[in-house]
Formats: sequence, C-alpha cells, structure tokens
Amino acid sequence: MESKVLKKILVPVDYSEYSLQAAKYALRIAHKAGAEIMLFHSFYSPAYDLIELTGNKETQEKLREELTNKLLLEEKVKMDEFAQTVQKIRQSEKYNIEEIHYEVQPGLAKDQISLYCTVYKPNLVVMGTRGTDKRDQSILGSVTEYALMKLRYPLLTVPEEHHTKLGEVGTEVVYLTDFDESDFVSIKRLMSYFIDLEPSIHCLHIGDTADKSEKAKMEGLKNYFSYAYPLSKIEYEVIDKEGDLVHSVEQYLKKKSINILSLTSRKRNALEKLFSPSLTKRLFHNLNIPLFVFHN
Repeated sequence: MESKVLKKILVPVDYSEYSLQAAKYALRIAHKAGAEIMLFHSFYSPAYDLIELTGNKETQEKLREELTNKLLLEEKVKMDEFAQTVQKIRQSEKYNIEEIHYEVQPGLAKDQISLYCTVYKPNLVVMGTRGTDKRDQSILGSVTEYALMKLRYPLLTVPEEHHTKLGEVGTEVVYLTDFDESDFVSIKRLMSYFIDLEPSIHCLHIGDTADKSEKAKMEGLKNYFSYAYPLSKIEYEVIDKEGDLVHSVEQYLKKKSINILSLTSRKRNALEKLFSPSLTKRLFHNLNIPLFVFHN
C-alpha cells in the first residue's frame, strides 16, 4: 500500500545501537506505508578548523579538500556496513521496502540534518534517543534533543529501550489538547500522518480539575470529528492532573498502553507547559515511548 503522506522517511544515524533501533522503527513504518528510507550521517572534519599558519589560500583549500575527502571515504565505509545491517533486518522480517538509500556529508550534525531536510524534504524524520544515564555520552542524543525543539519537519524520537512489534507501531497515539482553534487542523493532520498504521487516537486534556467547561469543550471536539470522520477511532478524555503534568502524562500512557505521544508546536499553551526546560527534559529523557512533534 502506497501512503498519501508518508512517502519519504529520513533516519539520521551515528551507527550506534540506538540509531539501529530508530532504523528498525522506520522500517516498520515504511513497510506499512509503502515509503522509502534515507539513512543520513554527518561527520565532523577538522579540516575546516585548520589554522592558516603556512602556505597560500589555494594550498590550504587543497589540504582541507584532501582531508575531508579522506574522512568522507572512511565514513561511507561505515555507513555502508550500517546500511547492510538494516538491509538484513528488512530481509529477515520480510518488510516490503524496495530500497534503502543513504547519504553521508561533512559538517555538524544538528546543522546538516536541518539543511539536508530542505533538500530531501522528508515526510517524517525518525531519530533514536538514549536513556538518561547514557545520554551525556552520546553526540546524537544531544542532536535529537536539539532537533526536537528546532526542526521544522515532523519528527519521531524513538527511545533506545523501546521495543515494539510491527502491528503495534503507532496503533495508540495520544494527542494533548488545551482546547484552542488549532485542534481541528492538528488532529486531522495527525490522523493523516498515521493513517496507514490504522491508529487509535486518544484526545487528552489534563487540567487542575476536570470541570464542566473543559468537558463541554471536549464534547465539542468529539461531536465535530464524529460527524466529519465517522470511521476514525478517536477517544476523548478529560482528567485531573496528578502531581505535575509530566507525571499525569506518564500515568495515562501506562494505563492505556500508548505507543506514541504527539505534540504540535502550534499549541502554544501546551508547549508552554510541556516545553519548559525542566518538563521537556523529563518527557524526552524519561518516557519510554516515541515522541512525535509536528507542525501545522
């Protein structure tokens, strides 16, 4: 089945185990959506930091080019080995994906990923993350955190410890709402992103107290989507906050066996609560399910 939305999936990697975990997740999505996969790696070249102590400008540029090309060849060997590992997984799991491409470029990862997105124009970026105790040791871990806040393309972060079967990918997705006008567009876009995965979407509001006005607003959302999209599987819940917001989210995810937590950057109220530095760090580091951030 060819997806109307997910046609191109970009997977930035650093050859680590958690990069492989992200690639595995991308394989499952690509198989169900009929999408292609592009593995991407960028590497630091000290050639750009050479101090011009001797020689003319032409000589320095030649040295930079030679050193960068040497490193590029070495990185392409590593990437080819990584891509072969991903191909073997695809074959063993009998995923229906025609070809897995890869690209290697010099430069700082956080900059090159963003730049490459403007060229490749992926419908989805999938990146791996590590556990809290390991993240400080990881270059890509910090890059994923940067991408989560800055990247203007749909991003799905996959924790290293997260394991799921093909049929479970994206089946239970939480959408956090604070009842603003963007909800109607955001939920429709969320449904379109995961339509090939046949998701059940949980539209969730967490308040200090689940008062009547909040329940009435949720009922309005429910009435609209029940009428406009009668075949869609959407649950609507308003719950009281238990402790802080992140703890409430964690409890709900466990209770409902959620596969993906989704947020949209347009929801300013939700982002002000969830993306304050301390709360963002807890969500990103502690939740053991993929986090999906998208834009309207």
